[in-house]
Amino acid sequence: MKKGESGITLISLVITIVVLFILAAVLVDASLQVAPSTEALNNLRNDFHNEQTETEEKINEMTNGWEDVIL
Repeated sequence: MKKGESGITLISLVITIVVLFILAAVLVDASLQVAPSTEALNNLRNDFHNEQTETEEKINEMTNGWEDVIL
């Protein structure tokens, strides 16, 4: 290197690596926690399946009732 040039120093490299480790730790921690939006979506999915099952049961009851009337 020439006298006026400055290169990357070991300290700046270590600081950069530490910052990257901190950001990675925060990202992993955030991804492992159950987000409220995920929990809300699971509740909506369960509600939908429950309503679908109830609707199918009502349709089956109505169909069976009409078969008795027709026959």
